[in-house]
Amino acid sequence: MATRKTSVTEVPYDERGNLLFYVERDGGYSYLEDNRYRQVPYTMRPNVTFEATLTIDSMRTGQSAKYLIWRDTDGHHYPMFITDLTAMLPLVDIRRGVVSGTWIVRKKGQNYGIALA
Repeated sequence: MATRKTSVTEVPYDERGNLLFYVERDGGYSYLEDNRYRQVPYTMRPNVTFEATLTIDSMRTGQSAKYLIWRDTDGHHYPMFITDLTAMLPLVDIRRGVVSGTWIVRKKGQNYGIALA
């Protein structure tokens, strides 16, 4: 399988290690507290591929897109665009909502999400 390309060099994570779907100058938006968005501090980290086993956690609706939330074995959360889910499905085995792979962060518009690398 070819490696997925991305021009994104840095991506936003909150203080707990969750990838944020959307950020503004004043902070990133967390989607994990009480099913409400709240602004949280974030840091930009290098966008490098990472290996992880992920479990599907939930589906969310942002202002411009629907997306999934995946959770890794350490409890960190990662959003994924629905288009990246449909591209991934023919390439992997998902059992009981769990998938392992090598991931990279992509950006669409102002939003961030993981994709199979």
